[in-house]
Amino acid sequence: MNVKFSKITKTLLGISIVAVFFNIAYSGFSFRGGIIYLVWNLFLAWVPYIISSNFIKKEISLRKIIPIFLVWMIFFPNAPYLVTDIIHTVSSHPNVLWFESLLFFFYGWVGLLLAMLSLSHIHSYLKKHFSKIKSEISIFIICLISSFGIYLGRYERWNSWDLFLNPLGLMKHSLNISTSITHTFTPYLFIFVFSIFLYSIYKTISVLMFLDQN
Repeated sequence: MNVKFSKITKTLLGISIVAVFFNIAYSGFSFRGGIIYLVWNLFLAWVPYIISSNFIKKEISLRKIIPIFLVWMIFFPNAPYLVTDIIHTVSSHPNVLWFESLLFFFYGWVGLLLAMLSLSHIHSYLKKHFSKIKSEISIFIICLISSFGIYLGRYERWNSWDLFLNPLGLMKHSLNISTSITHTFTPYLFIFVFSIFLYSIYKTISVLMFLDQN
């Protein structure tokens, strides 16, 4: 997907500003400042996109790309995570449910775009250095790992930076979840469904971007 990412970046920045404007305006007028956290979540969603668009270059060797990729992988789940924020609409007042639903959907859409375009950067690099099949499998594995990370964030309330602040605690907790079938809410179904969701969205956007080039 060889596209002009500078133009795409400007577009993503523009719709991000619009989303933040509606968020701040609504929080001010409704006095419901609780959903202002969406701005922070959106900022985190930009991190993997910035990393992949600026530091993931096809000509970089595999040895040098590994640490960059690991940092990218740590932050990547934050982008599609925005989709799950729509769960907060269950506490919305009926009179403003329509607006808050649209606002959460707006942020979720921006998050998905950032995630999929960032994933396309990674895919382009993989196709340069590996076979098509290996590259495709790697993309799906990334979707699987990311879905587990999203589960940890949404249901277990862990954050990306906990890998640095409390790595042993996070690893132990993750192992307990992955090995216990008696967990309060088993993550397997969530991870499976969300992985299919992410991969399907990525393939759809890939096709649309290819059609736009022709």
